[in-house]
Amino acid sequence: MTTHTLERVSAENTPATPALRIAVGSRDGTTVNLHFGQTREFLVYDVTAEGAALIAGRCIEDHALNEEEDPRDTVCRMLADCKVLLVAKIGRMPAAKLQNAGIEAIDAHVGKPIETALTDVFADKTLPQSDEPIDASTFRLAHAMLRVADIERSIDFYTRLLGMKVLEQRDHKKNQFTQVYLGYGDGFSQMALELVFNWMQEEAYAKGDAFGHIAIQVTGINRLCNRLAAEGVPMPRAPRGQRHGDNIIAFIEDPDGHRIELFQRLPPRHQ
Repeated sequence: MTTHTLERVSAENTPATPALRIAVGSRDGTTVNLHFGQTREFLVYDVTAEGAALIAGRCIEDHALNEEEDPRDTVCRMLADCKVLLVAKIGRMPAAKLQNAGIEAIDAHVGKPIETALTDVFADKTLPQSDEPIDASTFRLAHAMLRVADIERSIDFYTRLLGMKVLEQRDHKKNQFTQVYLGYGDGFSQMALELVFNWMQEEAYAKGDAFGHIAIQVTGINRLCNRLAAEGVPMPRAPRGQRHGDNIIAFIEDPDGHRIELFQRLPPRHQ
């Protein structure tokens, strides 16, 4: 087990700024570079505007109630005082379990020095809310998603009869669906249409059920989502990395419950 030298903050030197407690998964103690499922020891920091202080290293094996306990349950309990967890990657199910425990898992800072990632997260979480209009100068509508009953029939319709091109097509074997993006112009330079064919769907979709979501490409997704959360906007999925690709994805709901995907493109990850 790796031993870390902990920098502890004495009571008389504790800054007046409220601290944000953040846990980190790191292989070397300097970089955010461990997947959630690979992390056995989490580094815990108190972060303020004055900087970050490492207060503990918490090991799953030291906090497990017994050998049969699900490690994810152990993590939820031992990090219960943390508001944020930074890891290189995390799946949908463990992220949801942590969210239910009041811990936001973020995998958008993979490869960053821990100090830089902690500073960025603290700034995002504590940025004063503004009444100024959202700066949407770099936002754009990206795609609308429809569920279809026959993917080949739909591709033929939109390409042969409406002149679209297939921009991208993927089969997702684990989740059993096919995803196709179609559109005009050069690649994804214009708004696209996303078609989803669920392999196990046997009945025809009702028209209302076939609509999935619209997608908006944004910048500053974490700060935007913090602002939306402060406004009480429902957020079924908080910002986190996607399983395939390098985007940060979040889902929100409009006043009628229609889902809107927000995504921010990131440079390719290098680990």
